[in-house]
Amino acid sequence: MFSLHPILQGRTKERPMSIRAYNEPVSPTPETVTFAQKAIHDLDRPEARFALVDRVSGQELPLSDQIHDLLRQLMVDLAQNRAVAIVPLDHELTPNQAADILNVSRTTIVRLIDSGKLPAHLVGTHHRIRLEDLLAHKQAADIAHEKAMQEMVTLGQELGLE
Repeated sequence: MFSLHPILQGRTKERPMSIRAYNEPVSPTPETVTFAQKAIHDLDRPEARFALVDRVSGQELPLSDQIHDLLRQLMVDLAQNRAVAIVPLDHELTPNQAADILNVSRTTIVRLIDSGKLPAHLVGTHHRIRLEDLLAHKQAADIAHEKAMQEMVTLGQELGLE
């Protein structure tokens, strides 16, 4: 079994992991924040090459550039004392979970679904929203918001309301 040494070192409770396992967000300890801050510097060295190391056999598995970049982003978030969870984009959310992510009410999510603005499907009688679709909706809304704000600034300047 490969592990991210020493990232997972000191993990007290081993649990079986599958490729599709969803974990609760990890809130970094002060030690993890310190480790992540140091790791960012190590990951940023141009000559650095990293690998997963099996702690028992010592076998190494080199990291691809994509995995390296993903781990670096994980370290950046942990170094900033942010809780982190890794969830695949096709993960399905309940309306309550989607509402929490967008910081809106569950009713707003249901209205977005009913109006066709947010794709969802039914599992029995319950709506499910793909994380990827929710993030695409959020990005589109953020772009529209930014465009509207820019138009307001431009209009204000034209009217001399600075």
